[in-house]
Order: sequence, then structure tokens, then C-alpha cells
Amino acid sequence: MKQFFLILLLSLMASSAYCCDCSEKPSIRKNWESANQVFIGNVIKVDSLLYGGYGEKVYSFTIKIKKSFKGDIYSGRDYRTILYVDTAACDFPFAIGGEYLIYAKQDNFVLHCSLCSRTDLLNNVSKEELNAIADLQKEDFKNRKQIRIIKFQNNTEYQIDLVKNSFEESLKRKNLIINILSGIVVTLLLIILVFLIKRNKRIN
Repeated sequence: MKQFFLILLLSLMASSAYCCDCSEKPSIRKNWESANQVFIGNVIKVDSLLYGGYGEKVYSFTIKIKKSFKGDIYSGRDYRTILYVDTAACDFPFAIGGEYLIYAKQDNFVLHCSLCSRTDLLNNVSKEELNAIADLQKEDFKNRKQIRIIKFQNNTEYQIDLVKNSFEESLKRKNLIINILSGIVVTLLLIILVFLIKRNKRIN
């Protein structure tokens, strides 16, 4: 019964939230690029015992991810929390039990969704949009793979440069030591030569 009233309250807030001024939904690509995480998930729980800094009501939705398109999902960490503030007209109100395609933005480690995004019930999402997201996911994976390769190459080149520089420095130190020793030997030979010349003069 308590959940029924909570859902009813959220529905009322959802109707009032449409005063949010969204001229038009962004394109799939634009929404993808602006989102930190994109996934399909089920809303399994809502916690309403939260309040903001000014006493505003904050709802915390727990969502179980079914399929992730953007954002790393680790084993055993496939739950996400999305906040809804009742004074924020543009926050997206979820319904418990609903299955959604979610474009979530992250702000200070907290996820939130906007009515102005393409977040919607999965049943309302066209097959074309899901296919477009899958293509964007492949493109993103390819780009990230390319970035990893470039980073690996750069790191390899950096390591080679380090070894090369280390070898050159070692060679310079070796040459310096050889030059110093050569100078000492030459100096000693000159001293010995001078000594021998003076000795011969005395004898003569």
C-alpha cells in the first residue's frame, strides 16, 4: 500500500515536471555523447527517506542493469542509483518495476536523468534507436581500442627512449672516465720524462 501511494506521488510529480522546457529531444548521437552511461535496466526499488540541503525531497531509484551500452560494468556491480529531486522540474521520474532505456549523466559520482534526454520506457524505444546505440557502442569500443594501442605504442617508444638515453648517458660517463684516466696517464708520463731528463743532466 505504501509503494502504491509512493508511485502515485511520483506520477503526480511527473505530470507537474513536464513544465520543464525541452524544445526537442536531442539526436541519438548527441544524447550518447553527452551521457556518461547508457544502459537498459529495471527499476527495482525507490528510497524516499532522503532530503537535500534545503529540505527538498530526494528519491533514490535502484536500477538493475540488464544490458550496458556505455560505461564499464564490473561483475557483481550491475546496480545503479539514480537520484530524483522533487524541486528539479527536469529530473526524470521512474516507476518501480519499469524497464527503461537510460541515458544517465554523472555529477560528483551521482547519476541523474533528464526529461529532456532520450531516457524512456523500453517499450517506447524504437528498434532503430536500439540499433543506432549498438552501432555507437561498436564505434566507441573501436575508438577506445585504438586509443589503447596508441597509448601502448607511445609507452613503448617512451621505454625505448629511456633505455636509449640511459645507454647514451652510460656511454658518456664511460668516455669521461677514459678521458680522465688518459689525462692522468699522460701527466704521469710527462712527470717521469721530466724527472729522467733532470737526472741525466745531473749525471752528465
